[in-house]
Parts: sequence; structure tokens; C-alpha cells
Amino acid sequence: MIEFVILLGLIGGWVIFASTLFLMLALGKMWGLLGVVLLIAGIEINHWLKARYMKAVVDYSPRTKELAAHIFEMNELIIMSSYVIALALYVVIQKYVEIMIKLPVG
Repeated sequence: MIEFVILLGLIGGWVIFASTLFLMLALGKMWGLLGVVLLIAGIEINHWLKARYMKAVVDYSPRTKELAAHIFEMNELIIMSSYVIALALYVVIQKYVEIMIKLPVG
């Protein structure tokens, strides 16, 4: 079950990253705000899964519960950092395009 939770965090992070970056590149910078909606949705899904999972591990040791709580916190960090990375990569891509337009190669 823990592996599934980690996988969901990674997949959620990639979905937020890719959708935010592609929306901003295709439609403009303001469309990056839609990534905030996805970010909030990802965090809320993570909280919902955490509550369900913690109810399911009632019979396990306190160490197991502590480990599970840390994994869910890690998922939140993955989701938030993927949004920030998408914003940073957007800026890098825009600067690259700006340089290539001013100084064409060849």
C-alpha cells in the first residue's frame, strides 16, 4: 500500500508539472494559474488518502503510522515542488526562445 501512495505522489507531481508547463507555453503565462487549482486538488486528494490510510492502519505499530505520515508529507512536497519547477522551467524556456530569436544560429 505504501508503494501505491508513493507512486500516486509521483504521478500527481508529474501531472501538475506537465499540465502547468504546457498550458503556460501554449496559452500564455496567466494559464499557469490553472496549475494552482491542480495543486490544491492534489493536496486535497493527498489529505483524503492520508485520512483513509491512517484509519486502515489502526492495528499497526506507532512506527508504521509515523512512517506513513512522513510519506504523505513527502507527497505534498513533491506536488508543491513540481509546480515551482514548472514555473522555473517556463522562465528558462522563455529566455532560451528570446535568445534564439535575437541571435539565430546558422
